[in-house]
Amino acid sequence: MALRMPTPSLADLSETERNALVAAAVWYAKYHEGMIAALADDHSARAVGERERYQDLYDALAKLGVRLHRPGGIRPAA
Repeated sequence: MALRMPTPSLADLSETERNALVAAAVWYAKYHEGMIAALADDHSARAVGERERYQDLYDALAKLGVRLHRPGGIRPAA
């Protein structure tokens, strides 16, 4: 039986660590924006999975107060 380690939360991070994490996520989202837009009309399982993963990233960033342009295939912020 594997020992399960507690999962840290954002509250466990310092403000500097949270800012660095958000900055990295923003860079990642912007860097891959073109790829996601290119997959907007692709209905393959791979493309759908990629869009869903990026949708989660954009939604998480929005919850942290970061508003980014959402490429094609990513639904608007709620």
